[in-house]
Amino acid sequence: MWKVVASLILLMILAGGSFAGTQWNLSVGSRTAIVYAPDKRDNPALVISMHGIGIPASWNQSMMKFEVLADTANFIVVYPSGENNSWDLGSNKDVNFIVAIIDSMYNRYKIDRNRVYASGFSMGGMMSWYLSCKIPDKIAAIVAGDGYPLSGLSGCSEVRHVPALQIHGTADDFVSYSGFVGSFLPAQISRYGCPTASVKTKPYPVDVDGRNASQLAQTSKSFMDYYGPCEKNGLTSELALISVDGMIHDWATPDKLNASDDVNYKGKPFDVNGTWEAWNWMRTHSLNGTVATIPAHRDSIYNGTFAEGTSGWTLNVWAGGATGSVTNGEYKIAIDSIGTNNYQIQLIQAGLILEKGQSYEVSFDAYSSLSRSLEVNVEMNDDPWTSYLSGVQEYSLSTSKQTFKLQFTMEQATDSSSRVSFNAGASTSPVYVDNISIKKIDRLTDINQRSATTAVPRLSLNGKLLKVDFAAPGKEAASLMIFDLNGNSVKQQILSAASQKNSEIINLSSLSNGIYIVKISNGKRTLQMSRITVTK
Repeated sequence: MWKVVASLILLMILAGGSFAGTQWNLSVGSRTAIVYAPDKRDNPALVISMHGIGIPASWNQSMMKFEVLADTANFIVVYPSGENNSWDLGSNKDVNFIVAIIDSMYNRYKIDRNRVYASGFSMGGMMSWYLSCKIPDKIAAIVAGDGYPLSGLSGCSEVRHVPALQIHGTADDFVSYSGFVGSFLPAQISRYGCPTASVKTKPYPVDVDGRNASQLAQTSKSFMDYYGPCEKNGLTSELALISVDGMIHDWATPDKLNASDDVNYKGKPFDVNGTWEAWNWMRTHSLNGTVATIPAHRDSIYNGTFAEGTSGWTLNVWAGGATGSVTNGEYKIAIDSIGTNNYQIQLIQAGLILEKGQSYEVSFDAYSSLSRSLEVNVEMNDDPWTSYLSGVQEYSLSTSKQTFKLQFTMEQATDSSSRVSFNAGASTSPVYVDNISIKKIDRLTDINQRSATTAVPRLSLNGKLLKVDFAAPGKEAASLMIFDLNGNSVKQQILSAASQKNSEIINLSSLSNGIYIVKISNGKRTLQMSRITVTK
């Protein structure tokens, strides 16, 4: 668990940090692995993500980024290190290493042994297939990226056929795509007893980032082949292949520039998100038939009516004390003691896709046993945790359930894992929320009709000169406050008259070098809170 430190800077880092969990290094004999465990978990699943040959586990972690999914989907993720950054595909040495990791995670976190998954890139993908062959009674499903045992699989334990998804670039000439579809895949289709003809989805993915099939057809030539259901000797399973058109030897990641030698895709984003696809495949499989239901990529709220209990929602308690539960189909935040700021007790859901230029409407029902306020934000789920609203929105709750709505336009770059948050830490009165939704609406054009669309202030720092670009909405002027590590106010300044757009340079030469928090407010509304590092 994070240690709660009573200073504004640390509380902000914790409340808005990249992930809500703990990372540490596991040692198994002479072997090591990076472990990430969400703070909020209950009988979690386990994802084992394995690196390619010659690259460290830390690289695999930086590419796969399973953590943000783990926070909301209730799983532990482990990035193990192969000896000499390689994997043994000819004996049980590395199989035993993986089994030891599974046992360790059960002893420490009480993982659900029925939901242990293996995934990997390149040789890590080969190792995923190898695990499915050797310990199918321990691995619920696998997802391999650009990797498969080049000499095939032999000597497999046939007690179970592990559901498998392969994600492979059609231009991969390092681990041959043609070799996979030409020999390895047909061998597994025969071994699993799958239909020889696939169900094809092209283009793939369908309706991601708000695009429909006709729009995707213009931007994506990737496709999916599904082989199932499969049945042989009383064993049932399924296989699938996502072919990423034009991708070389790489992990499929959207919104990035690929290797300079990838002439087909240089400067273009991929549509297929390998990490999302991996979790969406794995979560639907278990050894006992019980499956997870939280989709990884979505542009709508999951379980906004709480019909599935607290699934998909996380209650962060950074200061004070609070518990969350679902009662009569409503989420109740019971608060024992307050923090010093609303965001220190917050109910969040991450994993939401927000598209640049798209307008949205957030709607929710809320009330309390006494009159109190509730803050609502739509924001980045990673550093620097930027709000996509004009600032945190504050609502007055009464004892009667009311429906609240806010509208905004996503002016920032498309965010594939944003979050909505309900901040309730400023009062001990319980908060009840229900019927939470976010939907696309026609683009807002009239600023007077928007409830949360004014651009977020922009900060840029050059040495000890801080530039602030902003517009002060409403009737009150915007103000700036800077806090030090101990939460002390070290600088205050009025930025502009109300409703003016402006750009100001603020001299910070009176401040010592170090980390500070900048807070920009407009009346009671916080427009921006960011960290800055002041240097010479």
